Amino acid sequence: MTYLPITPEVAVVPGDVIHLREHDYQHGCGPLRLRIIHVRLDLSTWYDGQWVWLEGIEINTDGRAGRFRQVLARVAALPQAEA
Repeated sequence: MTYLPITPEVAVVPGDVIHLREHDYQHGCGPLRLRIIHVRLDLSTWYDGQWVWLEGIEINTDGRAGRFRQVLARVAALPQAEA
């Protein structure tokens, strides 16, 4: 399998908290707030470079840490680096 680097426009690092709408990630339902622990530094060609695996801790609606999550997130929904 060939791996491609994440596009340089994506700016997600461990410690960031991201907000994803239900259609912007897979393996779950409803909106998701996730404190990032790990971003896979490659994009599988299986996902056409449009999705990236994220690992993190779900942040509950009351702001407390929840369970560990692995999600496949749409690259276009992630924060973008400034040029």
